[in-house]
Amino acid sequence: MGFVHYRASTLGIQLEETLKEMLNEGVIDIDLIEIIKKKFDRTMAIVLKKKVRDKPAMRGKLKHYQNCDGAWMFYVLDPEIRVSNYSLPVPINGPLKIIACESKLLSMNVKDKTIKRPKKNKITF
Repeated sequence: MGFVHYRASTLGIQLEETLKEMLNEGVIDIDLIEIIKKKFDRTMAIVLKKKVRDKPAMRGKLKHYQNCDGAWMFYVLDPEIRVSNYSLPVPINGPLKIIACESKLLSMNVKDKTIKRPKKNKITF
């Protein structure tokens, strides 16, 4: 299964609502909705990897973290985020949940749901 956390974004929520409306009107069927959602998840991962160049810095209190199948989840209290070294920190009200995925897991093949593994390097002495 691919990562579906992009569906919780504003764009993902709007996509879900639009797909539900189209389903209710009989324009598309459930199978096509699943294909569109999977394509959305893959495309979001690819676009974010290519287009995002800024590396934000964050400060806060780490409440807890966990790793489940290569997806890291961090829960930060009282976070402040800076987009660059010269910007003012942006305080966020309430806790922040960060999800980070290993890049090799994002290259999952949607058809057969297998992970493309890199070739192992042979070590010789």
